Amino acid sequence: MSWGKCSISRPAWCVWVSEADLAVDSGQALLDLGDTGRAHQLITEGERLLPSARDKTRGVFLAYRAASYLDLKEPEPAAAAATQSLLLARRIGAPRCISLVDDMLPRFQPYRDAQGVPELLQLATA
Repeated sequence: MSWGKCSISRPAWCVWVSEADLAVDSGQALLDLGDTGRAHQLITEGERLLPSARDKTRGVFLAYRAASYLDLKEPEPAAAAATQSLLLARRIGAPRCISLVDDMLPRFQPYRDAQGVPELLQLATA
């Protein structure tokens, strides 16, 4: 994914987009296409590339990751990512991240007994 390793320069229309954004957005596109392995790899890479100054974006990326794991019916990693997103969002005051997690909480209901889900649901109501 790294443009720095490509022989092609980044197109002018996306010079403002960071490597982290490109990785996560590419991962999201791959999720839509069903390539979950590579998608999660890119999303993780994007999260890793984000500087701490972009913690709001990190919270959004974590919420996206949680939703993608729910799509795969994998509640444990979904709960872990959603919990991270919610804790980060509350710490830095990021209402969009909180809304993203709150909006997906009903999707966790069928998995109330899965590892991490009860804690997430309790955290969300606190």
